[in-house]
This record gives sequence, structure tokens and C-alpha cells, in this order.
Amino acid sequence: MQARTLWLRLAWLGLYAVAMGLLEAICVIYLRRLLPIETGAPAAPLERLRLELIREAATLVMLGAVAWLAADSFRLRTGCFFYAFGLWDIFYYVGLAWLAGWPASIVTWDCLFLIPVPWYGPVLAPVLISVYFIGGCVWLHACAIQGRPLRFSPGFITAQLLAFLIWYFSFVKDSERIRTHGYDGVGYSWLLLGTGLLVGLGGFFLARRDTSAGRAESPEV
Repeated sequence: MQARTLWLRLAWLGLYAVAMGLLEAICVIYLRRLLPIETGAPAAPLERLRLELIREAATLVMLGAVAWLAADSFRLRTGCFFYAFGLWDIFYYVGLAWLAGWPASIVTWDCLFLIPVPWYGPVLAPVLISVYFIGGCVWLHACAIQGRPLRFSPGFITAQLLAFLIWYFSFVKDSERIRTHGYDGVGYSWLLLGTGLLVGLGGFFLARRDTSAGRAESPEV
């Protein structure tokens, strides 16, 4: 596939994800007005919790569906999902800050996700992870355009799963305490966030090395 076609698909996917993030921010603003709760509060009423769970599940389905349409291989479709997820997440917070004046700063705490249990952390933490997602997808596309598609080796997959588990633990380790007592006295582990990023980047290094080694061992035709 031509490089121009791949970059155009990525650009349109990015535009969709940005618009979706802003739209979801507006939906959340309406939800907060219909079902009042203090902005950034650690727990939501049961009625709103059910709505939030459905909204989050629908968001993942929408991002997955558009990522599937945006590429024609499992490798690029996976990258496109995380690329769209990253842009959606960033512009969701951009939309809230622009239209609702929240969060007050990038280190304001928030309930980030609810599936399967509530995730909590400063807004900056998921934004940094989203930047990692976006960069990873762009690199995948760049490698494909150069005719050296990044190989999803066992080492690469293991590193990404391990990075996710580290991030997940950093967001849920204090969930019960936060739900019971709020954010007072709770500190986010930036060390865990950084460790996850290093592990994930290490996986990309391994994949790049394995790809280069595979090409070097391939007999010329």
C-alpha cells in the first residue's frame, strides 16, 4: 500500500478520535448536570455508575470498529486502535478543560475508568500513556511504509502486556481506600508509570531488533 494512503487513513482516524473525545466530554458534562456529583469525586451514584459503564464499553467498541476499518492487517489494526484510544483520551480532557474548566491542573485526580474496577490517578498519567500509544502506532506505520513491518514477537507482546499490568496496578492499588475515604493522603506512583513506559519501549526495541535480524537472515531471491 502506498505511503500516502496509509498516512491519509491515519489522519482521518485521528480526526475521528479527536471529534469523539470532544463529543464524549460534552456528554459527560451533560451527565454531571443531569445527575449532579462533585467534579472529580471518587465515587458516583449507582444510577450514573451504570450509565458510565455502558458509555465506556460503547467507547471501546466504537474505537475498535473504526480501527478495524482503518487498516488491513492485524498489526496495523492493533496499532490504530491504540492510536485512536490515545487521541480520544487526550482530547476528552482537552474538551472538559475547554468547556467545563476542569481539571484545574494536569495533576488533578480523576476516576479514569470503571472496567472491571474503578481506576484512579492524576490526569497527566493516562495522558502520558496515550502519548506512548500514539507514538507506537506512528512507528508501526513508518516501519510498514519502509517495507520493514514491525514484528509482533513473543518478547514484544510480553513487554506490552507487562507494561499494561504495571499501569493497571498503579491505577487500582488504592481503589478501595479512595472510594471509602477520598483522595486525601493518597499518592500516585510515578515510578510505576515510568517503569511501565520503559518496559513498553523495551518491547519496541526488541521487536525492531528481531525484525532487522529476520531480514538479515532471509536469503536473497
